[in-house]
Amino acid sequence: MRLLILGLCLALASLSQAEPLRVDELTPLDERFMDTAVAELNDLAQIRLGRSLSNEHTRNRDQDLDIIQTLLDRKLVDGDDTKLLQAMGIVLGRHLQKENSLKWVIYVDNVGRSRALEVPFKEDFIFPVTQISSRAAVGANVDVQAIYEKLEQEIADIRKKIIVR
Repeated sequence: MRLLILGLCLALASLSQAEPLRVDELTPLDERFMDTAVAELNDLAQIRLGRSLSNEHTRNRDQDLDIIQTLLDRKLVDGDDTKLLQAMGIVLGRHLQKENSLKWVIYVDNVGRSRALEVPFKEDFIFPVTQISSRAAVGANVDVQAIYEKLEQEIADIRKKIIVR
């Protein structure tokens, strides 16, 4: 019995030693990676579709979602092309950021380091970067508009939460 209790205490102690969540600012390297990935996606759209993604001055969400959906529907991006698929998620995230006053951050936990959008004054984050890539990687049909609307609803739900500290 003592051995069982000792084992349980050791297991609980190791759990309490796990690295806690950490949120860091986006680094210039992260920003450059995101910009480069979106530029490559835009190059593909220009070459294969004759269309361009909007930029920071000409944001057009519906146009961008349509371009992304067309690239996916025509199978112009392979399910294993993680960089371009995540660039699609970055485009979604940039529109969500602008429309909902969110902030890009680096979310670090025991699983790894992820680019995420922080909802101001809340303890929750959304992860648009992997929304498309995780579906495309397993060959699932991707409905870009539905993903965008789901993320918008998640943001609205997060904003309704009351945080007690």
